[in-house]
Amino acid sequence: MPTDKYSSKLTVIIIFISTIYIYIKIMLTRDNAILLGISALEIFTLSLMKSETHVAIILVLYAIVGYGLRYLVRTKGLLAGNALYDFIGIIGTSIIALVFFNEKATMSTYIGLVLGGVSLYLLNM
Repeated sequence: MPTDKYSSKLTVIIIFISTIYIYIKIMLTRDNAILLGISALEIFTLSLMKSETHVAIILVLYAIVGYGLRYLVRTKGLLAGNALYDFIGIIGTSIIALVFFNEKATMSTYIGLVLGGVSLYLLNM
């Protein structure tokens, strides 16, 4: 895998964009749109934790995320709904960590992200 800072970030961004593209192209339904929305909100909320954001704002945002997750669990089931939500959050948070906070990724991170993309596809078949 790439070793310099910019190519490793680019690799994770390409993995994320291709995963989301496949997800949207093949399986965009109302449930999946809600999944993407609450995952994006969670990623945004996590990024606020690195700043001086008041804890009340973070609690309100997480309450909205929880409400969306409740809907997903009721429509997709606990297993698939939570797994999909977790994986989208992991990919998005990984991109934020690499791009904006300059954290390092390892080969196992890239392999895990690719396998997660495969699991995302399989969970929606």
